[in-house]
Amino acid sequence: MTIFESWRRIVCICAVVLVGILVSTAHFHFYGHLEGLYALRDKNGAIVLTDDLILGDEDQVVFAFPVERVLGFFRGGVGHASGIAHLDTEWFRFDGSGYVRSYMADGTYYLMCFSRFIDSAGLETKGLFVGGGLPFDLNGDQRVTMNETGMAYYNGKEWLHTWCNVNESIASGQHPEAPIAPSTWRFLGSSVTMKTDEELVLTSNHEVDIDGTPFRVERIASFKAGARHTTLAITIRNIGRNPAGYYYVYGDEPWVGDYGTSTGNVGWIQDRLIKYETAISPLNYGWAGYFDYGNEAAGESHNQSGTANFIEWQDGLRPDLVYFSNKIGTFAEEKDRVPLASPNNRVIMLQWGPRMLVPGQSETIIISVGMADANPVTGFPVKPDTSGTLHLLIPYLKSGV
Repeated sequence: MTIFESWRRIVCICAVVLVGILVSTAHFHFYGHLEGLYALRDKNGAIVLTDDLILGDEDQVVFAFPVERVLGFFRGGVGHASGIAHLDTEWFRFDGSGYVRSYMADGTYYLMCFSRFIDSAGLETKGLFVGGGLPFDLNGDQRVTMNETGMAYYNGKEWLHTWCNVNESIASGQHPEAPIAPSTWRFLGSSVTMKTDEELVLTSNHEVDIDGTPFRVERIASFKAGARHTTLAITIRNIGRNPAGYYYVYGDEPWVGDYGTSTGNVGWIQDRLIKYETAISPLNYGWAGYFDYGNEAAGESHNQSGTANFIEWQDGLRPDLVYFSNKIGTFAEEKDRVPLASPNNRVIMLQWGPRMLVPGQSETIIISVGMADANPVTGFPVKPDTSGTLHLLIPYLKSGV
């Protein structure tokens, strides 16, 4: 036996022993995503073995063996002609998680991640809920860039953050102060209803009990290549035997421009900027968002990124309340002149309710969420045309998917 063969045997034996120690002492968290093999150290110091990383795990990694590049080498990858807009998607039906990348003709792209995060209840979400980041191996420097999470735009040079993990919940019509987080709903499954290089429709289904009455929540999202947004339909159905009321809330402290900070974010609507806490009329306006421009009322200059997001409530079940604030759940009137000045918590929130549904009755909320365009002359935000993703969605709503 040569010296080289001896050392190789020693290395193999040590590797087997190390793996044995890890397996015998570690906990397991199996997603079924098979993105790789990762060893994490949890807050108690224990080793956790997992096949994927979700947002928040990256700082606990002690060992990583991602497999996407290996698989890509063997399958040769899927090419797209330059100058052609297209979609790149990974979706796991069994737990309703994944991401969509919408590539523009110039090679820039918009990222939308779903259920790759822990929500406010401290649990993993399942289904079409915005949040999280790309799999570990798809980050070029092998570390998560926090701007590259939730919804974000890569302009060819840098990432611009537009939406964070969504603050979304349903609540009793009698007890709005006790929201029910999506991670606690019963996940019934998801599907890829339609998929081409240019168009995509995803669904997820859920049940939640409200005051002892079961409600079905059906979600459908549509995507088009080159669009920096998605259109989402949320159908809420009373499947119980008694009438029951609900509130529904969708919103975010989006941290537009840079993840982790609200500094520079000022509200915008069709005809003006929103510098102070206020509610706006959902009948008089059809969309709203934040603009990373600088809020003069908060003493900020206009040397920001110029990135803007938007959320549009489509015709149908319009929200009963839309407000800008420094804190979820409360807002001042605009006449009180409370500046949008929180360093990390300037929020936009939409609320439906209280609304009563009798057994068998349903209502559908339709919203478009994404990144605003920019006026080429002024640089101020412009809501993009969302008719393409809306029309793509309508046939599936009519068919009762």
